[in-house]
Amino acid sequence: MLEIGQVMLFSLIFMRMSGFILLNPILGRRNIPAQVKGGMIMVFTLLIYSFSSAQVPEPVNSIEFAVLLLKEFAVGFAIGFVMELFLMVITFAGSVMDFQMGMSMAMIYDPQTNAQIALTGTLYQAYFILLFFAVNGHLALFKLLIKSAEIVPYGQVVFGSRVAWAMLEVFIQCIVMAVKFAFPIVAIEYLTEIAVGVLMKIIPQINVFVVNIQAKIVIGFIMLIFLFSPMTDYVSGMISQMLLTVQDIIRLL
Repeated sequence: MLEIGQVMLFSLIFMRMSGFILLNPILGRRNIPAQVKGGMIMVFTLLIYSFSSAQVPEPVNSIEFAVLLLKEFAVGFAIGFVMELFLMVITFAGSVMDFQMGMSMAMIYDPQTNAQIALTGTLYQAYFILLFFAVNGHLALFKLLIKSAEIVPYGQVVFGSRVAWAMLEVFIQCIVMAVKFAFPIVAIEYLTEIAVGVLMKIIPQINVFVVNIQAKIVIGFIMLIFLFSPMTDYVSGMISQMLLTVQDIIRLL
Protein backbone atom coordinates (compact mmCIF):
# COMPACT_ATOMS: atom_id res chain seq x y z
CA MET A 1 0.00 0.00 0.00
CA LEU A 2 1.23 3.47 -0.86
CA GLU A 3 1.48 5.93 1.97
CA ILE A 4 -0.22 9.30 1.72
CA GLY A 5 3.14 11.07 2.04
CA GLN A 6 4.58 9.16 -0.92
CA VAL A 7 1.56 9.94 -3.09
CA MET A 8 1.84 13.63 -2.18
CA LEU A 9 5.57 13.64 -2.93
CA PHE A 10 4.98 12.03 -6.33
CA SER A 11 2.23 14.56 -7.11
CA LEU A 12 4.44 17.54 -6.19
CA ILE A 13 7.34 16.23 -8.28
CA PHE A 14 4.95 15.60 -11.17
CA MET A 15 3.64 19.18 -11.03
CA ARG A 16 7.13 20.69 -10.93
CA MET A 17 8.19 18.60 -13.92
CA SER A 18 4.95 19.50 -15.74
CA GLY A 19 5.58 23.22 -15.33
CA PHE A 20 9.18 22.78 -16.43
CA ILE A 21 8.39 20.79 -19.60
CA LEU A 22 5.10 22.35 -20.73
CA LEU A 23 6.28 25.96 -20.35
CA ASN A 24 9.82 25.37 -21.58
CA PRO A 25 10.54 27.19 -24.89
CA ILE A 26 12.93 24.43 -26.00
CA LEU A 27 11.51 21.16 -24.66
CA GLY A 28 7.87 22.25 -24.64
CA ARG A 29 7.51 23.75 -28.10
CA ARG A 30 4.07 23.45 -29.64
CA ASN A 31 5.36 21.47 -32.62
CA ILE A 32 6.52 18.70 -30.26
CA PRO A 33 3.79 16.02 -29.94
CA ALA A 34 1.88 15.97 -26.66
CA GLN A 35 2.75 12.28 -26.22
CA VAL A 36 6.46 13.11 -26.25
CA LYS A 37 6.06 15.90 -23.70
CA GLY A 38 3.89 13.70 -21.50
CA GLY A 39 6.48 10.94 -21.71
CA MET A 40 9.28 13.31 -20.68
CA ILE A 41 7.24 14.53 -17.71
CA MET A 42 6.58 10.98 -16.51
CA VAL A 43 10.18 9.83 -17.04
CA PHE A 44 11.63 12.79 -15.13
CA THR A 45 9.05 12.37 -12.36
CA LEU A 46 9.79 8.67 -11.90
CA LEU A 47 13.54 9.27 -12.10
CA ILE A 48 13.55 11.96 -9.41
CA TYR A 49 10.98 10.16 -7.26
CA SER A 50 13.05 6.96 -7.27
CA PHE A 51 15.90 8.51 -5.26
CA SER A 52 14.02 11.29 -3.47
CA SER A 53 13.70 10.97 0.30
CA ALA A 54 12.12 14.36 0.97
CA GLN A 55 9.51 14.71 3.67
CA VAL A 56 6.43 16.56 2.49
CA PRO A 57 4.42 18.51 5.09
CA GLU A 58 0.93 17.08 5.29
CA PRO A 59 -1.70 19.66 4.22
CA VAL A 60 -4.67 20.41 6.43
CA ASN A 61 -7.23 20.08 3.65
CA SER A 62 -7.58 19.61 -0.10
CA ILE A 63 -7.46 23.36 -0.78
CA GLU A 64 -4.05 23.67 0.85
CA PHE A 65 -2.84 20.66 -1.14
CA ALA A 66 -4.09 22.28 -4.37
CA VAL A 67 -2.15 25.44 -3.47
CA LEU A 68 0.99 23.35 -2.95
CA LEU A 69 0.52 21.77 -6.38
CA LEU A 70 0.11 25.18 -8.01
CA LYS A 71 3.26 26.44 -6.29
CA GLU A 72 5.25 23.50 -7.62
CA PHE A 73 3.88 24.14 -11.10
CA ALA A 74 4.92 27.78 -10.71
CA VAL A 75 8.51 26.70 -9.96
CA GLY A 76 8.67 24.99 -13.34
CA PHE A 77 7.00 28.01 -14.93
CA ALA A 78 9.65 30.33 -13.43
CA ILE A 79 12.44 28.23 -14.95
CA GLY A 80 10.69 28.14 -18.33
CA PHE A 81 10.00 31.89 -18.22
CA VAL A 82 13.69 32.69 -17.65
CA MET A 83 14.61 30.50 -20.62
CA GLU A 84 11.91 32.18 -22.72
CA LEU A 85 13.39 35.61 -21.92
CA PHE A 86 16.83 34.51 -23.10
CA LEU A 87 15.37 33.00 -26.26
CA MET A 88 13.54 36.27 -26.92
CA VAL A 89 16.94 38.00 -26.91
CA ILE A 90 17.65 36.27 -30.22
CA THR A 91 14.20 37.00 -31.65
CA PHE A 92 14.27 40.69 -30.68
CA ALA A 93 17.83 41.15 -31.96
CA GLY A 94 16.87 39.48 -35.24
CA SER A 95 13.92 41.85 -35.66
CA VAL A 96 16.20 44.85 -35.15
CA MET A 97 18.73 43.45 -37.64
CA ASP A 98 16.09 42.78 -40.30
CA PHE A 99 14.60 46.25 -39.83
CA GLN A 100 17.97 47.88 -40.43
CA MET A 101 18.67 45.60 -43.40
CA GLY A 102 15.34 46.52 -45.01
CA MET A 103 13.91 43.03 -44.57
CA SER A 104 11.28 43.73 -41.94
CA MET A 105 8.53 42.52 -44.29
CA ALA A 106 10.18 39.08 -44.68
CA MET A 107 8.51 37.37 -41.72
CA ILE A 108 8.19 33.67 -40.87
CA TYR A 109 5.45 32.04 -38.80
CA ASP A 110 6.66 30.73 -35.44
CA PRO A 111 4.47 27.89 -34.08
CA GLN A 112 5.79 28.44 -30.55
CA THR A 113 4.49 32.01 -30.21
CA ASN A 114 1.78 31.95 -32.91
CA ALA A 115 3.31 35.11 -34.34
CA GLN A 116 5.31 36.27 -37.34
CA ILE A 117 8.98 36.74 -36.45
CA ALA A 118 11.95 38.06 -38.39
CA LEU A 119 13.90 35.88 -40.80
CA THR A 120 17.22 36.51 -39.06
CA GLY A 121 15.60 35.96 -35.68
CA THR A 122 14.29 32.57 -36.84
CA LEU A 123 17.73 31.58 -38.11
CA TYR A 124 19.51 32.50 -34.89
CA GLN A 125 16.73 31.04 -32.74
CA ALA A 126 17.21 27.65 -34.40
CA TYR A 127 20.97 28.05 -34.01
CA PHE A 128 20.53 28.90 -30.31
CA ILE A 129 18.53 25.71 -29.72
CA LEU A 130 21.02 23.54 -31.63
CA LEU A 131 23.96 25.09 -29.79
CA PHE A 132 22.13 24.59 -26.48
CA PHE A 133 22.11 20.83 -27.07
CA ALA A 134 25.62 20.83 -28.60
CA VAL A 135 27.19 22.30 -25.43
CA ASN A 136 25.17 19.89 -23.24
CA GLY A 137 23.02 22.69 -21.91
CA HIS A 138 20.12 20.27 -21.54
CA LEU A 139 22.18 18.05 -19.22
CA ALA A 140 23.19 21.04 -17.09
CA LEU A 141 19.56 22.13 -16.97
CA PHE A 142 18.38 18.68 -15.86
CA LYS A 143 21.08 18.68 -13.19
CA LEU A 144 19.79 22.03 -11.92
CA LEU A 145 16.26 20.70 -11.96
CA ILE A 146 17.25 17.70 -9.84
CA LYS A 147 19.22 19.89 -7.43
CA SER A 148 16.24 22.22 -7.13
CA ALA A 149 14.75 19.67 -4.72
CA GLU A 150 17.66 20.36 -2.36
CA ILE A 151 17.49 24.13 -2.79
CA VAL A 152 13.69 24.37 -2.71
CA PRO A 153 12.22 21.26 -1.01
CA TYR A 154 8.94 19.99 -2.39
CA GLY A 155 5.98 21.57 -0.67
CA GLN A 156 8.03 24.43 0.78
CA VAL A 157 7.99 26.91 -2.08
CA VAL A 158 7.64 30.56 -1.06
CA PHE A 159 7.20 33.33 -3.65
CA GLY A 160 8.27 36.72 -2.36
CA SER A 161 9.06 40.17 -3.68
CA ARG A 162 12.67 39.13 -4.30
CA VAL A 163 11.55 36.81 -7.08
CA ALA A 164 9.59 39.58 -8.81
CA TRP A 165 12.54 42.00 -8.64
CA ALA A 166 14.90 39.28 -9.88
CA MET A 167 12.63 38.61 -12.87
CA LEU A 168 12.57 42.34 -13.64
CA GLU A 169 16.37 42.45 -13.52
CA VAL A 170 16.56 39.45 -15.85
CA PHE A 171 14.19 41.19 -18.29
CA ILE A 172 16.34 44.35 -18.31
CA GLN A 173 19.47 42.25 -18.70
CA CYS A 174 17.97 40.45 -21.70
CA ILE A 175 17.05 43.74 -23.39
CA VAL A 176 20.65 44.92 -23.00
CA MET A 177 21.96 41.62 -24.37
CA ALA A 178 19.65 41.88 -27.39
CA VAL A 179 20.90 45.40 -28.17
CA LYS A 180 24.52 44.24 -27.88
CA PHE A 181 23.78 41.25 -30.11
CA ALA A 182 22.26 43.40 -32.87
CA PHE A 183 24.66 46.35 -32.52
CA PRO A 184 27.32 45.26 -35.10
CA ILE A 185 24.71 44.89 -37.85
CA VAL A 186 22.94 48.11 -36.86
CA ALA A 187 26.23 50.03 -36.85
CA ILE A 188 27.34 48.78 -40.28
CA GLU A 189 23.91 49.54 -41.76
CA TYR A 190 24.06 53.11 -40.46
CA LEU A 191 27.52 53.47 -42.02
CA THR A 192 26.09 52.11 -45.28
CA GLU A 193 23.35 54.75 -45.25
CA ILE A 194 25.95 57.46 -44.67
CA ALA A 195 28.06 56.12 -47.54
CA VAL A 196 25.03 56.06 -49.87
CA GLY A 197 24.20 59.63 -48.86
CA VAL A 198 27.74 60.76 -49.69
CA LEU A 199 27.55 58.85 -52.98
CA MET A 200 24.31 60.65 -53.84
CA LYS A 201 26.00 64.01 -53.36
CA ILE A 202 28.90 62.96 -55.56
CA ILE A 203 26.78 61.31 -58.29
CA PRO A 204 23.26 62.85 -58.24
CA GLN A 205 22.17 60.82 -61.29
CA ILE A 206 22.10 57.45 -59.48
CA ASN A 207 18.86 55.91 -58.21
CA VAL A 208 19.55 56.19 -54.48
CA PHE A 209 16.42 54.29 -53.44
CA VAL A 210 17.34 51.14 -55.38
CA VAL A 211 21.04 51.29 -54.51
CA ASN A 212 20.38 51.85 -50.81
CA ILE A 213 18.01 48.89 -50.41
CA GLN A 214 20.21 46.46 -52.33
CA ALA A 215 23.41 47.65 -50.66
CA LYS A 216 21.97 47.29 -47.15
CA ILE A 217 20.71 43.75 -47.81
CA VAL A 218 23.97 42.58 -49.42
CA ILE A 219 26.19 44.18 -46.78
CA GLY A 220 23.92 42.88 -44.02
CA PHE A 221 24.23 39.28 -45.21
CA ILE A 222 28.00 39.65 -45.67
CA MET A 223 28.29 40.91 -42.09
CA LEU A 224 26.11 38.07 -40.79
CA ILE A 225 28.51 35.58 -42.39
CA PHE A 226 31.58 37.51 -41.25
CA LEU A 227 30.32 37.79 -37.65
CA PHE A 228 29.11 34.19 -37.42
CA SER A 229 32.06 33.04 -35.29
CA PRO A 230 31.98 35.97 -32.80
CA MET A 231 28.20 35.63 -32.49
CA THR A 232 28.64 31.92 -31.79
CA ASP A 233 30.83 32.80 -28.82
CA TYR A 234 28.26 35.37 -27.71
CA VAL A 235 25.40 32.86 -27.92
CA SER A 236 27.46 30.31 -25.95
CA GLY A 237 27.97 32.93 -23.27
CA MET A 238 24.23 33.58 -23.28
CA ILE A 239 23.52 29.90 -22.65
CA SER A 240 25.94 29.86 -19.71
CA GLN A 241 24.38 33.05 -18.34
CA MET A 242 20.90 31.56 -18.75
CA LEU A 243 21.81 28.51 -16.67
CA LEU A 244 23.35 30.69 -13.96
CA THR A 245 20.25 32.89 -13.93
CA VAL A 246 17.98 29.85 -13.60
CA GLN A 247 20.05 28.72 -10.63
CA ASP A 248 19.82 32.17 -9.01
CA ILE A 249 16.04 32.28 -9.48
CA ILE A 250 15.66 28.83 -7.91
CA ARG A 251 17.66 29.97 -4.88
CA LEU A 252 15.25 32.88 -4.37
CA LEU A 253 12.16 30.66 -4.23
